[in-house]
Amino acid sequence: MLLFAIGAALLAFWAVARFPAVGPQTFSTALIVTVAVFVLQSPMAGIVGLVAESEGVAAALLFVVLPSLTLLFWTAGCLVRSIVTMIAPHRR
Repeated sequence: MLLFAIGAALLAFWAVARFPAVGPQTFSTALIVTVAVFVLQSPMAGIVGLVAESEGVAAALLFVVLPSLTLLFWTAGCLVRSIVTMIAPHRR
């Protein structure tokens, strides 16, 4: 699970750095999206359990855990990017 979290973080932060125009740009929208993703993460344990039971652990890790963690880290990266832009708006 730790390796999947590290992989998801690397994928998400690569996407934030590679495609800076994609995603929320202002602090308020980034905060709203981050909170929404945190709320959507709450039923993930049940979904992972259902998928692992029906399709196997590998499918649950690949099709549920990795995308959900990647989305979580991506929104966190967008939030950090918006904070940095707010602090130093003239630098790129």
